[in-house]
Amino acid sequence: MENRLPLRTSLPFVAGVACGALLAGPDSLPSWPVAFPSWPAPTGHLSLAALLLVALCLALLVWSRRGERALIPLMLLAVGLFCYCARAADLYQPARVSRLTGLATRLGQLIDGAGFGNPESAPLLKALMTGERSGLDRETVIAFRRSGASHLLALSGLHMGIIAMVIRSALSILGRPRAAELARAALLVGFCLVYTLACGASPSLVRALLFILLGQAAALCPERRSSPADRLCIAATIQLALDPLSIGSVAFQLSYLAMIGVVFIAPRLEAWYPSTLASARFDPLRRIWQAASLAISCQLTTAPLVWLRFGNFPHYFLLTNLLAMPVCELLLTCAILTLALGSPVLLVRATDHLAGLLLAILEIISGL
Repeated sequence: MENRLPLRTSLPFVAGVACGALLAGPDSLPSWPVAFPSWPAPTGHLSLAALLLVALCLALLVWSRRGERALIPLMLLAVGLFCYCARAADLYQPARVSRLTGLATRLGQLIDGAGFGNPESAPLLKALMTGERSGLDRETVIAFRRSGASHLLALSGLHMGIIAMVIRSALSILGRPRAAELARAALLVGFCLVYTLACGASPSLVRALLFILLGQAAALCPERRSSPADRLCIAATIQLALDPLSIGSVAFQLSYLAMIGVVFIAPRLEAWYPSTLASARFDPLRRIWQAASLAISCQLTTAPLVWLRFGNFPHYFLLTNLLAMPVCELLLTCAILTLALGSPVLLVRATDHLAGLLLAILEIISGL
């Protein structure tokens, strides 16, 4: 039987934090959607009457039909509400760790000193790897935005996943013993933690870090069943418990909405393409469909928020994800290897070509 405990405990807590965000007053709310400028902003009474009612009903339905067991989700709802209101009122301050700006600066210096021949390569890599966009020219930023690839410039699970993949591959030389697995997991999580802090610990990066941490914990305990949905719920609970105010961040909202699509919608879309064991490994059309499924599922869950908050919708998101995403993954992998190996000429040239190819693809799509 499927274990629904993470879902039953996470949803009431997250609902409580969301209610706290609305009850704390308009100053704590994100800006009202630009798509509806004539609509009145929600009042505290509306928040109290509508949001609390929705959250209570959700908690009751998720947990159980038995009334006595509904006390637990109600308690979790109250805990989430208290966490946000207490944080907003400065009754407690979550532990803050200062950004490791020195490491980010050092990484930028390594990129600048790698000797890339393409003048656009270094600014692009600094934007993709450290979040520093000041070196990008206006045309490049517009190409990213119009092509629907702005998420590539926002440090997220994509960047963390590529970095984790490279580190995991490098640490594979440790072998398969239990001690080696523990050392590999500790080094991987530690490196990702340092990278998260160096890049400012944005909500999307923190979410990716929690996913890696929970994934490594699940891999070290194979006897305990864990699903992506469990990790999603646990990560949201931990992140909001540490910093309830992050629920008002657009990066937090988009990151978790995208993961909801990946966890709950993408597997169902992928199942539409029938396959055998052999075709699952060697069928290129299936791999294209898998990439398309991920892109469609993420857009289904994030598009309403993007439209409400920014008043636009990327028309060519599918083309962008099918063409630009693989090139971006290759570019980041090649750039990491280039910096780690001391900038060999072959890898420097490959990185230059990949950077130019990515920018060319985005310019063509943005001009459609």
